[in-house]
Amino acid sequence: MFNGIKQFGSQGAALAKLALLQRKIAGHKTEIEEGGVKAVVTGDGKLKELFIGGENMNTAVKVINEAITKAQKYAAEEMKDSMGDLSKVLGNLPKGV
Repeated sequence: MFNGIKQFGSQGAALAKLALLQRKIAGHKTEIEEGGVKAVVTGDGKLKELFIGGENMNTAVKVINEAITKAQKYAAEEMKDSMGDLSKVLGNLPKGV
């Protein structure tokens, strides 16, 4: 019984570390500038700023991020559906395979 509680504690600590790492990554910004175009992207893949010819393209940033979010939701849903099918297949395998 106590081993289960101990394991829960270590899982909780791992989840807390993972959450901190995710925040750190999301807060990191990478900036690239070339040919009059400057883009700033966060570590979680979101476009933060876009400048073309020195002009801030806030509307483009909003649209691009909405498209990224929509694509990620699609990918997550496809993975969820596929992983459900895969777990059924794997669940039917004989033990020890």
